[in-house]
Amino acid sequence: MKTHLTLLLALGILSISACKKDKNDPNGLPPATQEGKNTAGFLLDGQPWLPEWKTNLSVNSPVDASWQRTVKGRSLRFGFTRQNDSESNHLDFFVPHIRQTGTFELNQPASPTLGDRNPAYGIYVMAKEVPDRLFLTSPTATGTLTVTRFDTVAHIVSGTFELTVQEGKSQETHSVTEGRFDLRF
Repeated sequence: MKTHLTLLLALGILSISACKKDKNDPNGLPPATQEGKNTAGFLLDGQPWLPEWKTNLSVNSPVDASWQRTVKGRSLRFGFTRQNDSESNHLDFFVPHIRQTGTFELNQPASPTLGDRNPAYGIYVMAKEVPDRLFLTSPTATGTLTVTRFDTVAHIVSGTFELTVQEGKSQETHSVTEGRFDLRF
């Protein structure tokens, strides 16, 4: 009888710990939350990519988001940076005239020099190389950005994304999958 109770207790503990493991992403990406935790992550060409800002000189926030007034309404900008002694890369998004949650197609030509006159786009920048290498969404390198929470009172934006970005000069592409973010703006 005591052996049966011990076995049942062990099985119960094992099943509880197995449930907890299921909630963790096998790639080490943060969970897709909607609480303004300032977390983000994605797979870049199948490899986990998490924001980090650590250099010999400073430690800054690796995530940033802003909702700003423009001539045509309000635009959302947010991004994630990986800055350390060996690399300096960032993934940024721009969504013009955002008013509510939804799915935004990233499939139009865009140019960072046009500022808030762009359509929605994503850009991945490799900044350690000189000059910087810019990889953008476009009609030939598309993606989607799904905003699942856009709270202008609590200043929280959360969601998911998948996209391909392409360098204009070399036609080199990178695949961004399983992206998620939960930010305060």
